[in-house]
Amino acid sequence: MKSYYQILGLASAQASSEEIEAAYRHLLAEFAGNADYQKAISEAFVALSDPQRRAVHDRQLLVFQSNAAASQQDRAAGGSGFKWLGLVSLAVALLGYYYSTQPKPKPATVPTAVSVAESQVAAPAAAVDTEPAQPAPAAVQVGKPQEQIVVVQGPAVAAVRFTRPAKKVGFDAEYLSWTTYLVVGGRNRGSGVMVAPDKILTNCHVVAGNAMSGLVVINSATHERAKVDKYSKLEDDEDVCLLNAPGAPAYLAEWGRSESLDIGAATYTVSFPGNEGLTWSSGKLIRREYPLGMEIVTTSNYCRPGVSGGPLFDEKGLLIGITSAGRTYRGGGSECMSLTAETARKVLYKPMVPIALAPTQYDPAMLRR
Repeated sequence: MKSYYQILGLASAQASSEEIEAAYRHLLAEFAGNADYQKAISEAFVALSDPQRRAVHDRQLLVFQSNAAASQQDRAAGGSGFKWLGLVSLAVALLGYYYSTQPKPKPATVPTAVSVAESQVAAPAAAVDTEPAQPAPAAVQVGKPQEQIVVVQGPAVAAVRFTRPAKKVGFDAEYLSWTTYLVVGGRNRGSGVMVAPDKILTNCHVVAGNAMSGLVVINSATHERAKVDKYSKLEDDEDVCLLNAPGAPAYLAEWGRSESLDIGAATYTVSFPGNEGLTWSSGKLIRREYPLGMEIVTTSNYCRPGVSGGPLFDEKGLLIGITSAGRTYRGGGSECMSLTAETARKVLYKPMVPIALAPTQYDPAMLRR
């Protein structure tokens, strides 16, 4: 059941009428001009402003939560009962088999004592869901991180500890891959980069349409997953969104400045193009452009669907942009367009709202020139 309190970004159903109105006014101003937001926000505000409708909604919400909890308990109890029944049946079967196969005792025969030694074996680390295909010629697949298997005392248990390699001088694809995330939703997927604890930068068109189906971020090095619960965005023409993913591994990219680069400077991307798995590419800064007042940098890096939201680094491994779109020419060749770090950084100061308010569609401005 969709909670009106969650839509307005309220943590508790005990919110006062003043808090409800304040949250509504704030979101109304923040997302002015967006029909999807306006409809959802207004519906929640109207319902919670009417005491009778709010009381009905609270009762329905309470019943829904109670039924969900009871259903979970029933499943747990049922699963536990079947589990014990299966264990008892297995024990009876093994006991019967043991006695049926034992030879009859012979007189004057001394039984031989047998010593059995127990050994602990570490279970293998979890495998990746899919094996990435070989990347295209312009991209190179990033190596796998080091994994350390540790066997602990007691039953056979495997503990996996991921060790990030030391940073090399200059651009280090393996080191920087720890900051890069695969952003996955029910409708599409893209890339992202961690810029603060639990905070992952990506494009808004990667987020659009995925809010209700659930949005998950996956660290490219450790393969650990975290669920997105909130997000913030810049203006509609600036395709930059910031995701809040509690518990995501905190390996942060270092900010750089795109304005410090000269034309022809080396640039690098680390992202997830198509089904090729994690790849990196090298290119050069071609020019700066200003579509609709935005500042973007155009580079010769490998660019295809899936790289959207991925980081653009300079030769020192500093974050200088967010890859947002590609341009292909009929005569051959392609270019990659990235919003600058200076533009993307402004989203850090925007208020975050529930991910349920994310738009169902997003049209990148740089493609509407």
